[in-house]
Amino acid sequence: MEDENAGHGTLAFVGGGTGMIGDREPARCPTPTPAVMTRVVVRGLDHTCWKCHQPTMCVVAVHTDASQKSEDWVWFEDKHALAFARELLLNTGQTRLAETIKRRFSHTARGAYLSNGCGHCDTIQGDWPLGRAISDYGLAAPLSELPILALGVVAEATWSHLFAGQTPADYQR
Repeated sequence: MEDENAGHGTLAFVGGGTGMIGDREPARCPTPTPAVMTRVVVRGLDHTCWKCHQPTMCVVAVHTDASQKSEDWVWFEDKHALAFARELLLNTGQTRLAETIKRRFSHTARGAYLSNGCGHCDTIQGDWPLGRAISDYGLAAPLSELPILALGVVAEATWSHLFAGQTPADYQR
């Protein structure tokens, strides 16, 4: 004898029965609403290491693909953005570049912070010198010409929280 409800979304239990409670169907899980996604861009700056004098790539900004102005970008001084960029680099297979972003001690800052480092000698590439290098770059060329290091797609909510300067731990409370 076939169950007349088979294939119609009603649960069938071992030992007979349909899972019906009286004349009501069991509660159904709501269909999850798909997250609104946005494309993000990680930008870099070709830089010369102050210690070994070798060329090195530093991560300097993250922004949405739709951002038209650098004011809408999140810059490397925001450590949430630098950590986010590191994750995007790892997710896109750029492990070597991602590994140049880590906590390092700065004598100037008298403490450790998440920073760019030289890909050759691992020396910290400090925030102040990088900021100055970006300003100099911006005087000579549009910031939109900074090299694109990675492209990723993230939930719009993730980007909004990053842009607001919040970490995932901040907005999961």
